[in-house]
Amino acid sequence: MSVSISTSVSPPVNAPGSEHGGFIPSLEGMRALAVILTVLFHLGVEGAGGGYLGIDLFFVISGFIITRNILFDRQTGTFSLRRFYVRRVRRLVPALLVTVLFTLFFGLVWMPPEELGKAARSAFFAVFSVANFDFWLESNYFSTEAEFKPLLNTWSLNVEEQFYLLWPALLVWLGTTSRRVACTTLLIALSLGAAMAYRNSMAEAVFYLLPFRVYELMSGALVAILALRLSGFWGNFAVLVGLIGLLATTAIVTNDYTPALAVPVVCGLSVLLLLGRETKVAVALLANKPMQWIGARSYSIYLVHWPIFVLYKYATDFELSMLERISLSTFSVFVAMALYEFVEKPFRMTTKGDTTIQKVAWPAITSLLLLVTVASISVWQLKGLPSRLDSSIEEIVASIDHEHALRRHAIRWRQCNLHKNFDIGDYDIEECASLDPSRLNALVIGDSMAADTYMLLSLTYPDIHFAQVTAGACTALLDTTYLRQEYPACLALNTLRFEKIARQDFDLVVLASNWTKERISPLKETVDYLHSLGKRVLVIGPRAIFPGLAPHNLAKQTSAEGLNTRIQETVVRKETLMEAMHSALPETEIVDIASIQCTPQCDALEGKRLLYLDPQHFTELGARRIGERFRHIFNLTDYIQAKQVQ
Repeated sequence: MSVSISTSVSPPVNAPGSEHGGFIPSLEGMRALAVILTVLFHLGVEGAGGGYLGIDLFFVISGFIITRNILFDRQTGTFSLRRFYVRRVRRLVPALLVTVLFTLFFGLVWMPPEELGKAARSAFFAVFSVANFDFWLESNYFSTEAEFKPLLNTWSLNVEEQFYLLWPALLVWLGTTSRRVACTTLLIALSLGAAMAYRNSMAEAVFYLLPFRVYELMSGALVAILALRLSGFWGNFAVLVGLIGLLATTAIVTNDYTPALAVPVVCGLSVLLLLGRETKVAVALLANKPMQWIGARSYSIYLVHWPIFVLYKYATDFELSMLERISLSTFSVFVAMALYEFVEKPFRMTTKGDTTIQKVAWPAITSLLLLVTVASISVWQLKGLPSRLDSSIEEIVASIDHEHALRRHAIRWRQCNLHKNFDIGDYDIEECASLDPSRLNALVIGDSMAADTYMLLSLTYPDIHFAQVTAGACTALLDTTYLRQEYPACLALNTLRFEKIARQDFDLVVLASNWTKERISPLKETVDYLHSLGKRVLVIGPRAIFPGLAPHNLAKQTSAEGLNTRIQETVVRKETLMEAMHSALPETEIVDIASIQCTPQCDALEGKRLLYLDPQHFTELGARRIGERFRHIFNLTDYIQAKQVQ
């Protein structure tokens, strides 16, 4: 194994094999690989469920390139912080500003007011390099809300920009190689340790924020500081292991796994690629013309592809066929080509400095920044311009926040219904899971569907006392190890509800969740467990889904008049799933809640009040109305008393 460590002054910039300077073609290939993986993930291509890890490859590459370039400029006496930041601004900002501006423009055409207002807020934060904080506080990268955010991809750009702001000055201040190595190693250890320690309790922060990502950037930086390089057999082997490992990891890992666990693996594989960056295998696989072409345009491709995907979904129905996926990716590449040729490349800082664009670069960037800032603040503060909607639809859309507040009160949000950002300590076991000796007692277990079920039942049957142990995305199953996006509060609550609360003297246990075919077998296991405790079990079946009530579709409606009739066309009934549940649990009562929702018509609106907050969740009024139908079709009081007599 040959490892080259150099601390000498490097050759001229274009010299091959220079330690801190010079263009290395395989790095462009690594960028190409990173953006290809990311785009495939965003397209939802099968086998690319972990493609989001391409962003982590970007981070490692960036840490290496920035550190390497700074060290080279220091050795040649050409480095200055001012020059560094000027180059970064001219390299990154113009293309970002143009992308943001066009996103807001087309957002005015296709996006509903609320979502456009959020996008405008993200745009403002993105141009000032802090959008990752906004996304961290707002949501989850893998939630369904992610597909509604056209500028979500700017979070990673902002992480890099924050790194660029801090690292150069620190690198220069450290002065010697030994100090740089010591500092870099310490930062890697602290950042990786923090990411592992808080990967569950602060999952969103670990995903979005620089302190938990520093170790990735520093891993690349350490390779640059030590000028580490593998050659010969071991260099070729490192590249092959790195490439095969990355492809395998992105194929195996999906968003079912905590990203923080996969990232260190990808980080290590990325370092292997860097170590073998100048080997024959690296040249053959990463420095070929197609990979070079994509790599050179990787920044523009990364910038534009996600806004295009999201805006297209807003313009259509959020369901993409394979042909649409292929067409969108192709179109994104063409748009990226234009952005690269007419914005990214011309505005870069060059040594010539005599072209028209070079002369007007700063006035143009400043003007564009001012325009985007004013536009984003205006649209943000105007809440996405709701006046674009029909007045009756605008009134309905405006009522959603109030309906949310009513629902949260009815489902006892945070007190008896937890969320992934809550702690098990927030659950009030005395208030939520106690027995009432003067009434019949039923226990409701499950996710947000169960919270809705508690709301519906408690409003409908005042003669029954309902205990509640629910949490969003925390399915009513004894075994939750296979479920997506587990979080500590869910795991702790699941133990509490099945090992302690369910053992109390309840007359009935009600299980309600977002059922899928894969959850039928674990559901049977759960029902059998409850039966072994001597419990009577009632399962609430799969719910009818109203895609037309998603915010983006609701805002497309021309008027509230006739909305119920138009909505019928979009309703989805999971009849096959219901049949499969009956077959798997022939001795268990399963309520066909979808049939109750649609008795006979699947109404979504009463007057100007919504019965659903979104495609699945009830409003308080919806729970009351569907509860009335529920009682007419299935009298729960008689059902429990009949069981008691038996």
